[in-house]
Amino acid sequence: MATRRHGRWLLTRVAAQNVDRRRARAIFLGIAVMISVGIGFASFVAGWALRAGMATSFARMGADLVVVPRGTLVNITSSLLTVQPTDQTVDAGLAKSLSSIPGVAQVSPQRIVPMLVGGRAANVIAFDPGHDSSILTWLERHQPGQLGADGIVVGGRLGGQLGQQINVCGMPMTVYGRLGKTGVGPFDDSYFLNFDALTQIISICRSSAPGIGNKPDTVRHGDEKVCSPDLLPDRVSAFLVQLSPSAKIDEVKFVLAQLPDIRIVEGNTVLTTSRLALSTLLIGVAVFTTFQLTGLLILVSLLFSAIVQERYREVGLLRAMGASPNQVMKIILGEAAITTGLGGLAGVVFGAVLLMAFARSLGFYFGLLGIPFSWPPSGILQASAIVALVFSAILGVAGAFVPAWRVRRMAPYALIQAEAR
Repeated sequence: MATRRHGRWLLTRVAAQNVDRRRARAIFLGIAVMISVGIGFASFVAGWALRAGMATSFARMGADLVVVPRGTLVNITSSLLTVQPTDQTVDAGLAKSLSSIPGVAQVSPQRIVPMLVGGRAANVIAFDPGHDSSILTWLERHQPGQLGADGIVVGGRLGGQLGQQINVCGMPMTVYGRLGKTGVGPFDDSYFLNFDALTQIISICRSSAPGIGNKPDTVRHGDEKVCSPDLLPDRVSAFLVQLSPSAKIDEVKFVLAQLPDIRIVEGNTVLTTSRLALSTLLIGVAVFTTFQLTGLLILVSLLFSAIVQERYREVGLLRAMGASPNQVMKIILGEAAITTGLGGLAGVVFGAVLLMAFARSLGFYFGLLGIPFSWPPSGILQASAIVALVFSAILGVAGAFVPAWRVRRMAPYALIQAEAR
């Protein structure tokens, strides 16, 4: 066992000496590896951060298209597509037809209802948390767990603390979360709950309807009709439609236009196109990185082919002195792993410098556009740095494998005579 360890240490030492003998060439190869690994490491971390930020920003758009009853007003802003308060509704069963249309990724139904919340008239928006695309993405603070039938979400301009009890048309509810300010008035001044809670509230309104005649303010608040017993639970005010990345907006709109008594509203076309093209952009970056690493692999292979050819006589003498073919191969592969491994270590440092510069320049600019730049978790950073180091060493071994295997199969006398010729 001790002899094996000594032999491995000796082979590693010979490989390190070979690196030092051609210092300039090793430095240039290390720089090439450093640039490639550094750019790859920085691209991964920056792509992780920007992808999360862009996904959050695009998710807050609300929808690519909104399907509403004909005559309903829709509020279109640069960040959110929402429906204005309306009495018009459509059948909730339309969601199945919309989901079956090619190119539609998700359908989010919403119902806007005027209600008494804490003794004041307010708009309450019922939604399905499992298919939501515009509400939960704006949550700033919320309680643990999922939104239940006894929970309510408060708009950005309304009062209410987490855990506070609020009475909605006679039904006590707990504040589950608060939304950030969107800049859209109807959205910021509304309360949000799920459809199960709305069904329970409608049931309460119907059961208390006979006794309401003596208290007309419980049905009408000023000029608004609230807590009406005539509400139907199987109706919705709008369907928010998100498209799949491969969808064509015009084709989806054409199919939707065949449905009767509805109106189709398109959101910000620039943001929609950008969101749909995000996955294509990330794939393009991955393909570019793959070509870059493939080019580096070819460079390492060519360089070590020249290095091995220069040392035919030296390798032949080592073989004549008793070195086995495997030992010669290990020396060559060890030299490649040391050179590219050190280049990979420098590449991680170089990538960190690029990331710091990116965060202080383009990262700040993206922040102004509303796309947050947040670093990945420390575990991801450490794992990616280790992978970069290991990958750089493997890249050197892979590049030098063919030249090392070729020289391994040659006889000692053939190696000495080959250099003599």
